[in-house]
Amino acid sequence: MRKTLLTLVTIAAVNINATAENLFKTLLGKSDAEVEQRLEQVWKHFFTPGDLSLYEADGQKTVYYETPDGLAFVMDTGSNDVRTEGMSYGMMISVQMDRREEFDKLWQWSKRHMAYPEGSAWDGFFCWQCKTDGTKFGGSNASDGEIYYATALFLAAERWNEPKYAEEANNILQKTMDNDGEATGVYNLFDRSNHLVTFVPDRAGHGFTDPSYQLPAFLDYWAKVAAKDRKFWKEAAKAARQHLIVSADPTTGLYPDYSNYDGTAYRWPHASYDTSIYMYDAIRCAMNVGMDYYLCGKDKKRQTAVMARLLGTFKADGYSHGHFPLNGQSPFGDYSRGMAGANAVGAFALAHSTKEHRALARELVQRLWDAEPPTGKYRYYEGMVYFLSMLHVSGRFEL
Repeated sequence: MRKTLLTLVTIAAVNINATAENLFKTLLGKSDAEVEQRLEQVWKHFFTPGDLSLYEADGQKTVYYETPDGLAFVMDTGSNDVRTEGMSYGMMISVQMDRREEFDKLWQWSKRHMAYPEGSAWDGFFCWQCKTDGTKFGGSNASDGEIYYATALFLAAERWNEPKYAEEANNILQKTMDNDGEATGVYNLFDRSNHLVTFVPDRAGHGFTDPSYQLPAFLDYWAKVAAKDRKFWKEAAKAARQHLIVSADPTTGLYPDYSNYDGTAYRWPHASYDTSIYMYDAIRCAMNVGMDYYLCGKDKKRQTAVMARLLGTFKADGYSHGHFPLNGQSPFGDYSRGMAGANAVGAFALAHSTKEHRALARELVQRLWDAEPPTGKYRYYEGMVYFLSMLHVSGRFEL
């Protein structure tokens, strides 16, 4: 258990995950030593500092690059830029792996280059996309970034007994939830009326959401540790949990990339692809459901049912494709190691169900264990989802 802060800014040791199950151990029979060794190998694969001039070279592994001023960023190697998604994921991975040096370098880079200026309309938010030299160019934000930033900071405050991190997490939550969107064009991170996270809290994006941004376990944690709005965060956790059920297709379990607040699929006219089908963002939904299942356990029956449908769809497809219309017909693209990871986390919802479900859970966990961490140009997104999934499935992810 992490230490409780004995300072003016106190975070109780919530320890939701006191007895997290290691599915590699319980389903595959792997030893603690084998699992620990594997996690260290994955850390070295992605977080050994890289040479930026070689990031596109064949066989490149890392996504972590340090800068001459002593900071660091996680690079989207497919797009040659830096995103709040990757930075906040990198911080979450670092705190779970007890790597404070890397955590601090990523957080300081985020604050220096991605945070919007104090007093601006976007104060409290982070620019979702920057060049590797720190120049902002994406505009607005990506709301999952703020969610992961705040959660990683709360966890860091507890793990390393540093109240400053908690102050910074609370600063994000308070500033992103106190906006007059009609006047400024910048809305709240979460819609106050329905408790759901906005896709982007601007005029074009505040009226819908993204199923993969629904992180009820994190919101339940905020309801225990945040300085303000605890009642709201408790209701937000319920709303997110509900959305992860209603946004899944009732037959296939497939999620759209973007959704209306009622859970129906949403085709955003500004996107370059069809956001109403299972494409890129949606691969994380299984990870979010499985995480909530084992950390909170408040909706187990429905989560088992939706994961049985979703994971059964991938099995029936032979784990071949990565993109699907929600009816499951005419899939295209390739099944990725990020999907292998996220789906193995979803297997938590099946591991203690029927014999058939347990067999499918074992198969999914085995597929993750057998999957090598990705290399090459597109290693970033699937690699970060893969690493987070390894932490969940190994029982190393704590709230």
